[in-house]
Amino acid sequence: MCDFIVDNQWSVLVAVTHLFPTINQIVLQLTIPKVDVEDKRIWKASIFGELSFKEAYLYKSPISQHFEWAKKVWSADISPSKSLLAWRLMHNKLPTDENMMGRGCSIASICSSCNTSPESTFHLFFQCSLAMKLWSWLASLLNTNLQFNSVEDIWKLCNKIWTPQCKVVVQAVIINILSTIWFIRNQARFKDKKIH
Repeated sequence: MCDFIVDNQWSVLVAVTHLFPTINQIVLQLTIPKVDVEDKRIWKASIFGELSFKEAYLYKSPISQHFEWAKKVWSADISPSKSLLAWRLMHNKLPTDENMMGRGCSIASICSSCNTSPESTFHLFFQCSLAMKLWSWLASLLNTNLQFNSVEDIWKLCNKIWTPQCKVVVQAVIINILSTIWFIRNQARFKDKKIH
C-alpha cells in the first residue's frame, strides 16, 4: 500500500514538471537541508529579510515626485500659510482667471493689479507692472539681474552660493513677494482697494 502511494506521488510530480516547466526550474533550484530546520519567511525587498511596517509602506506607496523647489517652499522659518500659497502656485492651483476658465467658468478676465492684460498666473506674478516692480526691488537688493521664463525660475535664485542664513532670507523674500502680489490682487478684486 505504501509503495502504491509513493509511486502515485512520483507519477503526479513527473506529470506536473512536464506540464509546468517553469515550476520544474524552480523546484530544481531548491536545496532541501539534511538537518531539520524551521522555515523562515524572508522579505526580499528589505536589507535584513524582515518585513516591518515601514518596509511594507515603502513597498506599497506610489513613487512620489521629487521637486527641487519643495524644500525651498516649506521651511520652519516661513509662515505655513505663505508656503501653502507658493505650493499652490507651483502646482498651478491658484484660482486665477485663467485657471477658473480652464475649469469651465465663463468670466471676463482682466488683471486686477494693472488692468491692462487678461489675468494668467504667469502674468499676475511675473509680467504685471506691480510684480515687475517687486522683482526689480529684489534684484537691486541682490545685485543681480532677474529674468523669469517659467514659474520654476524663481527658485534658481536660491541656488547661488550664499551662506545658509542668506538662502533662508532669499527664500522668505521670494515667498513673501508672491504672497504680497496675491494679497494686492485680492484686495483690488474683492474689496476694490488699490495698494501701491
